[in-house]
Amino acid sequence: MPRVLVNMPTQYGGRPSGVALVAFRVIAGLLDRGAVSVVLRSPWTRDQLPPAIRDRIEVITVPRPRIMLFNVVRQAVAVPKLCRALDIDLVLNADPYGAAFGGRARVSVVHDLYFRTMPARSRSREALTTDPIFRFVLGNSARIIAVSDSTKADLSRFYPFVRDRTHTIPSAAMLDPDAADPSPDLPAGPFVLVVGNALYNKNFSTLARAMAALDRPEIGIVHVGEDRDEAIATALDGAPVRLTRLSRISEGQLAALYRAALCLCVPSFSEGFCLPVLEAQTLGCPVICSNRAATPEVAGAGALTFDPADAGALTACLRRLFDEPGLRAELIASGHENVRRYDWSETARRYEALILDALRDAARAKPARKMPHAHPAP
Repeated sequence: MPRVLVNMPTQYGGRPSGVALVAFRVIAGLLDRGAVSVVLRSPWTRDQLPPAIRDRIEVITVPRPRIMLFNVVRQAVAVPKLCRALDIDLVLNADPYGAAFGGRARVSVVHDLYFRTMPARSRSREALTTDPIFRFVLGNSARIIAVSDSTKADLSRFYPFVRDRTHTIPSAAMLDPDAADPSPDLPAGPFVLVVGNALYNKNFSTLARAMAALDRPEIGIVHVGEDRDEAIATALDGAPVRLTRLSRISEGQLAALYRAALCLCVPSFSEGFCLPVLEAQTLGCPVICSNRAATPEVAGAGALTFDPADAGALTACLRRLFDEPGLRAELIASGHENVRRYDWSETARRYEALILDALRDAARAKPARKMPHAHPAP
């Protein structure tokens, strides 16, 4: 049975980022299928891992690196040694900040390319280091997995040398639809829900301006996530819009918020995938989202879309949802239909097929590497 090293050194141990959660779901799916065994190399300890994989894999806990570029260079030496010691066949990098060498082949996952698609917002160090990291790791990967067709198109645009090796394998909803909190403590009054940390790509200030223009003070905003720069409050600029911020809440409370919200709003300039869209659709929450990047791709027909640079367009979508009879029910039904396109078992099947395909290619190439001067017999 092939042995796969899932390499995820850049994520914080015990803090379930989107990258980590996707990796854990993929690992669980691969184990359930039974064609490979898995070793996880990451800052996570065994006790911190989800129960679904905790006792089914080998665990190597490493410290999270402080300087990514140096660590990627270090991995180029350390990971091949580890692979030889543990008899690893393939390295699956959970993101491109991983190993360029090791095993018989590498497969790397790309979740987004914000540093290229939004270059004006990239910090100077990121601009200088992330591009060479991507070129180094992706250039030495037998296969690249993009989480959406939009991300695949970005990869083809900025790194055309990986075009023929890039495959789209989407994620699926993660929130348990049956999750419940006995006392979810829902905000008073109707509200629009927004989920995620207020980073620039999320564009939450446009939602604030749209809600202020809506002029319906009975409808508030509930933000689940961090907003250290107070982007939403600043953009409201004193408008009488009720703002509630929640963070580090339970799955049950988040599920209750989706069920109670008038809608989920995703005003992002750029998204590599966008799990909250699928979470909302699973739980019967209408979606209003940006028409850029992966968001409309993921939402399918189950959403109203708008230009994220136009707060007025978002205001118009909100008015439609609140005022047009039957539109809410139509979006909920379309959302339920759209969610059926995404399934973790299918995601795992496609990961497994790509892994085994990469290993077959490596096996076919091995004799040629061993005998570079061989000639056919006369």
